[in-house]
Amino acid sequence: MANGPLRYLYVDMNSYFASVEQQENPALRGRPVGVIPTDTDHTCCIAASYEAKWVGVKTGTSVLEAKDRCPSIQLVLARPRLYVQYHHRIVDAVESCLHVDEISSIDEMCGKLMGDERYPENALALANKVKNAIWRAVGRYVRCSVGLAPNRWLAKVATDMQKPDGLVAILPEEIPAKLYPLKLGDLPGIGRGMSRRLERHGIRTVEQLCQLSLKKIQEIWESKVMADIWWAQLHGHDLPVRPTQRRSVSHSHVLAPKYRNDHGAKSVMARMIHKAATRMRTLGYWAHHMQMTVKHTDSPKWTVKTDLGGTNDTLSMMRKLSELWPLRHIGVPVQVIVVLYDMVPGDSISQSLFEEPRKHAQLAQAMDKIDKKYGRHAVFHGAMFGAQDSAPTRISFTQVPKETDWD
Repeated sequence: MANGPLRYLYVDMNSYFASVEQQENPALRGRPVGVIPTDTDHTCCIAASYEAKWVGVKTGTSVLEAKDRCPSIQLVLARPRLYVQYHHRIVDAVESCLHVDEISSIDEMCGKLMGDERYPENALALANKVKNAIWRAVGRYVRCSVGLAPNRWLAKVATDMQKPDGLVAILPEEIPAKLYPLKLGDLPGIGRGMSRRLERHGIRTVEQLCQLSLKKIQEIWESKVMADIWWAQLHGHDLPVRPTQRRSVSHSHVLAPKYRNDHGAKSVMARMIHKAATRMRTLGYWAHHMQMTVKHTDSPKWTVKTDLGGTNDTLSMMRKLSELWPLRHIGVPVQVIVVLYDMVPGDSISQSLFEEPRKHAQLAQAMDKIDKKYGRHAVFHGAMFGAQDSAPTRISFTQVPKETDWD
């Protein structure tokens, strides 16, 4: 009885940020809505309601294009903290029906079916129970699509096969034929680059991809490990979750008009470094390299990479900013980006033999403790003075902020 055909239930919230706004504000219901990070025409929609999607506005559409495509679109400023609050209510609702084994993002989660839950009629009943629990917990305008399948990846694919408010099961006997109507780009993990590679090998449809031998997939992917995973996913095999190691932490911000000058851009860059370094320490990592980028309205973007030598302290990174900033292009800055990369777990780093780096690390730890006790930016590096309130905490689709992460 314990080996029924379906093993996973995947929940994908539909147009999440926009639907939360529609739930909160009755005036937005049934209308095209675009959620934007800042109140400027020089940004893009980070979410769009289905009413907006139906006229061609989607995530990533610029505000100017959105207004052109849909003059009646309602643009609302993002409220990340609200979306996190809704997220936790949704997780609790799903948890009341099925244990949430994995939270994939702010709007996606997955649970493993057990025992009799794996049989189609029981799995479908449980899926409807989950949808009703979410409806009761957060409201009828925050809809979701639920996918059921023999593996986690196919369950996620199933959520995209019927939106909004969908419920799709992919049974073992339907694999892989049920995938044939999809486009290659509909499959998670196939982006533009992989689509071009598949096309070079004559693969233009999902049906052609599914009919490939494992040997041919290995030839195309040029990686036996990834090829084995793809072949198993496509054919419904359940794979163990692979441990992952974070490789980078990044922060970016489109500058408000008052910061579009040399001093303002540098202050916000310092703020981004401070945020990235703090987040990295919270995760327990150290970085070997840092990349800084400034985009301009009237000159080419400036990007510089620098060797950090393996550190987790903010002061060392601020010194790199001071050293390299004079080399930046002259122009009107519009966006700043910082990336800490080549990261390794802190317990794999040998502590420095020199006193100064040790003091810097101790100072960073002390600042984190003060901030935790007295609130964000109780102490901060002087380079970010005047920009402490810029770039408030946003939501990454791959990481849900904690309450202590808010500014």
